[in-house]
Amino acid sequence: MLSTDLKFTLLLSSKFEKFQRKSDYLFNCRCPLCGDSQQHKNKMRGYIYRKSNSLFYKCHNCGTGTTIGSIIKQLDSNLYKEYLLERYTTGENVSHISVPKLFNIAPIRFGKLNDAIFENAERCDSLPDTHFCKIYLTKRKVPTSLFDKLYFTPNYKKLCDEVYPNHNKEIVNDARLVIPFYDEWNSLCGISGRALTSAKLQLRYVTIKTNDSLNKLIYGLDRVDFKKPIKIVEGPLDSLFLNNCLASGDSSLIQTAKNVSAIEKILIFDNEKRNKDIVKLMKDAINLGHNVVIWPDNIQGKDINEMVMGGLSLSEIETIISNNTFKNIEAHTKLLFWKKV
Repeated sequence: MLSTDLKFTLLLSSKFEKFQRKSDYLFNCRCPLCGDSQQHKNKMRGYIYRKSNSLFYKCHNCGTGTTIGSIIKQLDSNLYKEYLLERYTTGENVSHISVPKLFNIAPIRFGKLNDAIFENAERCDSLPDTHFCKIYLTKRKVPTSLFDKLYFTPNYKKLCDEVYPNHNKEIVNDARLVIPFYDEWNSLCGISGRALTSAKLQLRYVTIKTNDSLNKLIYGLDRVDFKKPIKIVEGPLDSLFLNNCLASGDSSLIQTAKNVSAIEKILIFDNEKRNKDIVKLMKDAINLGHNVVIWPDNIQGKDINEMVMGGLSLSEIETIISNNTFKNIEAHTKLLFWKKV
């Protein structure tokens, strides 16, 4: 089956704009179904990849996920007849591909084909130690080993226009720390800019998507292991301090949890017992059966980053989370006492 899929993928290659072979069974192209980005003609968000003994197609713009046979049928009916004939003559079962089907394909990690290269931003690990963005990260105690995951831009508007000209947001030309969002397949899907010099005058965080997907932006999908328990916090920077952690980018941790398939999810809201909205969200999460962290009364700092800056080690925070994760009746009881203290 794999050899036939590969043969006809190569025969079909002329139908794919900017078709590129990345490895033996991985191909990249502009999506022929949705047309990909109309503003960025170099955007290539269609992938053909191997899963088990077959090839599949996935577009990270329109969300299509289907067999390569279905794509062949849609793009070239004559070639599709040859494809069916060859599969029949080689003894392969063709009944399941006679009618195109769409699948919810489990995430396949391709590995980042290239580190993000922006004309209007540079990686923080390449900045001089005296640069104010690097000083900011150092003061926040972000591990230096993760500086290469973050970028700096002196002009955030230009960067937003570069990665997605159709963002339709009013954005100020200011200097920002840039946090790139990648999806499960390691494709860039959004950026968030944290104001460095104008935080008191402008929105502290400005986030845009870099595609037309309706999916919620979630930070860290490219880094977590979905076969292990996943922690979910609010802030992207907070997530960098914890093992196997995602960030919602806001307080809607419940919605983020709905969009994540994992054997176990642990919701870690900010440590703000005086915030009625946070308390309500925690109660809602418990009612839905989620594991929720109820912070001990002696913990200072409203979020993970503040706890680190306050002197807690990463291992200490992991232990606190492990020892203070509750669900169901126990979680409700802990929450009741926590919000009253």
